[in-house]
Amino acid sequence: MPSMELNEQLQNLSRKFEILRQRFVALQNENKELKRSVERQELEVAKLEKELSQMRIDNEFLKVAHSVPRDPEAVSRYKKQVAKMVRDIDRCIKQLNA
Repeated sequence: MPSMELNEQLQNLSRKFEILRQRFVALQNENKELKRSVERQELEVAKLEKELSQMRIDNEFLKVAHSVPRDPEAVSRYKKQVAKMVRDIDRCIKQLNA
């Protein structure tokens, strides 16, 4: 009789262990998928930040371009500003590629 009871307890423990093992495997798989999802989202955020940065630069350029007066001195001044912006953009691109 005690032997039957012990066998039943062992079988019960074995079933519980198998359920826990299956849950563990499922949670491991879910964790892996969530990590992949986070990586994809981080890449998307980086891409969007880069686009936002470029749009800000373009916006600044358009502000300058639309505010250029027609006198030659001002045009010369704005050309220098645009050249500086281009150098800044080139510097930023080099830093991003580094």
